[in-house]
Amino acid sequence: MAALSGKRISVKTKIRHRNEINNTFSALPLSARRILFMAMAQLDSKSNLKSGQMFKITAKEYAVIADVDLSVAYKQMKEGAELLQSSLIKIPKSQLMQPEMKAISQKDAIWRLNLTDFCSYSENESSIIISFGRTIEPYICQLKDNYTTQVLFSAVRLSDTNASSLYQLIRKYISAGCDSYFEILIDDLKDQLSLYKEDGDDKIYLYPDFKIFNRSFLKKNISVISEFTEIKMLNVEVVSKLDRKASKLRFSYKVDKESEGSDYRIPEGFRS
Repeated sequence: MAALSGKRISVKTKIRHRNEINNTFSALPLSARRILFMAMAQLDSKSNLKSGQMFKITAKEYAVIADVDLSVAYKQMKEGAELLQSSLIKIPKSQLMQPEMKAISQKDAIWRLNLTDFCSYSENESSIIISFGRTIEPYICQLKDNYTTQVLFSAVRLSDTNASSLYQLIRKYISAGCDSYFEILIDDLKDQLSLYKEDGDDKIYLYPDFKIFNRSFLKKNISVISEFTEIKMLNVEVVSKLDRKASKLRFSYKVDKESEGSDYRIPEGFRS
């Protein structure tokens, strides 16, 4: 059996993944998302997975990184392991990374790939052992372009799904070189945040009234992100209108490099 990974985790720790799977990660339940990110933090995203490679997360680690009580960690780990084991990444043919899959795939096919080969929770040891599915390896390993970098502690401690999705989107643009701002059409923003319902072939966007969207979604989640992550002075403004309706937004921000990269002392007893 391969040795379990034991990478030291700090607030400098980042997680990286291809942009194609951002929506899948955003849609994961909180407990499953936290476990996934903690396992990914132990990866070397510049290299391939080793044969039989596994990753371990203890309840003490989970509690410290997620900033929750141990009792909450136990509950979320048990729940999250089950959810993660059954979670799939949905990839259309155009976004497949594997040539052999593209070759046999129909034009409109949607591939469903398992995130993990297994995800085992031990109550006696209060720990989880994870092995990633080999078919998702190209989306989390040997990353060279079109990937999102998130700060582990920020990504894990954002408990609200909408705040997590917006944070991930902002980090995607930061990863692409947008150091202080980016502009985006409102419909594109909603597409990337999965803020729509599908009715047959029609896509119905949520929050059709911009004032409600701004008040109930944008301002609310901007406030949370500014408080709990390294992204500060986060602001959004309308930069373009179509038929007197807001159509394009500009997100501006400042990344707190000192907060993002400061040293973090591992608590006594925390596995290094």
